[in-house]
Amino acid sequence: MLTGTPGPAAGTSRPAASAASARTGRLSRRPRGCPPFAAKPGPSGPTRGNCGYLVLIRTRTPAGGGQKRTTVVSHNSQPRKVGSMSRKLALIYLVDGARADVMQQLLDDGDLPNIQEYVVCNGTSRLATTVMPSATGPAYLPFMTGCYPGTLNIPGLRWLDRREYFAKALGRYRFRSYNGPEAGMFDGDMPPEHPTMYEIFDNPYNILSLITRGLPRGHNLTAWSKPFAYVRAHLTHNWHRVDALSRRCLLSCLDRDPDFIYAVFPAVDSFSHLQHPHHDQTLQAYRNVDISVGEVVAKLKRLGRWDDTLLILTADHGLTATHTHMDLGQFFQKRGLDTLTYPGIWKLRPQMSVMISGNSYGLVYLLHGMNGERDPAQPPLDAEIKTALGPVWDELLGREEIDLLIAQRGPQAYAVMAARGTGVIERVTGGLTYRPENGDPLGLGSLTTPMDDREALAATFASDYPDILVQVENCFNCSRGGDLVAIARNGYDLRSSFEWPEHHGSHGSLHREHMIVPVIYNRQDWAEGPMRTVDLFNTILKWSGRTPLENTDGRTLC
Repeated sequence: MLTGTPGPAAGTSRPAASAASARTGRLSRRPRGCPPFAAKPGPSGPTRGNCGYLVLIRTRTPAGGGQKRTTVVSHNSQPRKVGSMSRKLALIYLVDGARADVMQQLLDDGDLPNIQEYVVCNGTSRLATTVMPSATGPAYLPFMTGCYPGTLNIPGLRWLDRREYFAKALGRYRFRSYNGPEAGMFDGDMPPEHPTMYEIFDNPYNILSLITRGLPRGHNLTAWSKPFAYVRAHLTHNWHRVDALSRRCLLSCLDRDPDFIYAVFPAVDSFSHLQHPHHDQTLQAYRNVDISVGEVVAKLKRLGRWDDTLLILTADHGLTATHTHMDLGQFFQKRGLDTLTYPGIWKLRPQMSVMISGNSYGLVYLLHGMNGERDPAQPPLDAEIKTALGPVWDELLGREEIDLLIAQRGPQAYAVMAARGTGVIERVTGGLTYRPENGDPLGLGSLTTPMDDREALAATFASDYPDILVQVENCFNCSRGGDLVAIARNGYDLRSSFEWPEHHGSHGSLHREHMIVPVIYNRQDWAEGPMRTVDLFNTILKWSGRTPLENTDGRTLC
């Protein structure tokens, strides 16, 4: 049971109680408790692999007799002995955008029979917090590096580096958007002192993730197919085909003796954006993941590897339904403040910049002519932002679309402002504190006893803004973080220009529905209590017999 699961956002409904009402026919209708279907073995000899690459299967009998050896050879792989697989395998199913409450409801309704039988029944289901921003890309970093986005200086899906911007007129690190061609720069933007899982494991594989640094040649199984699959899905709105690609590649990958696989299934997120998080197409995407789990477990059992496999199903963020759009960049532009925002980045002397992630989270930067006497390379404090914006500030704070505005108050203090009041997050001797100044925008009450990072998580885990104290501090400690962070109210988002198709679901914010994700794994007796997705990195390393890394933000659970 995913305890403490967040309820549906206002204006949304829970998944239908009847599992049969949402089935489309591709999900096995077997009774619960019956053995799941098994993937059929492929033909022998030269064949086209599930991912589309040519595979040659060879069977040889050693001279003098003995057991036959089977090797699988492809154009981008070294021969591997299928019959001698013995290493441990860590497999992450990244179900992009999966909400914990939706997954729990589907489990309760019997709609995810393979996950229930093979993972939940003999394993663990729990909740975890993701990161700030709760957006694809930055929220992959905890799994792959064990670090928060701010630790790696990647504070959003889009960002601006204030120091680089004012130092170099055409510097390549001035600003970035990973939603497009610049996604290929993600690997290079990560600091090299923080290795990825691909740089640690011996035989790792990637499926559909934009993080690929450290992969051996030929181990990014969707390097060529992903661009075409994503463009086709964007035009046709058929994201089930992309998940089907991930399923095929995952099954094929198991023949190559992997010890780590990171497999992304993007359809839940994509249909949540296109429709809403509880739409029939979205729910079917969860069921298709369950079908993949059945296929993978069946194959791992045939290979004799299931007992030495750690299978984790999790997500990078949740989502909420969106009914109204506010374009934050256009908000400033229409009030006479020339604003740099993607894709309109070629401006000579913009006064503002707005960088949106997940559409519910915005980094706002004050640029030319907006810093007074302050060094333009240094971020302004909250009082200076209010002065620079004048009446625009009061209007922005009072907008119904805006839930929170967050800015730096001092060297280690951060003002959290809303129409309902102001609170201050501050690091003092001994840890983090939170104190309401007038009103209590976070609803946490007064937390004046200093807390370490784990205590701060426990104090906020059940709140409307889980882990907000640690995540806010981490964001403002990096040079690419915004001068001001804007958080949209649930039901609203902060971007409408150049959004085709229109989004009907959003994420990225610090709201509970965006921050809480499911973590389901086929192991027991790990450390209990509130956890973060960033904890999985060192936990996987320790489980696999490797030494956990010290320069990370998580803890070890096993």
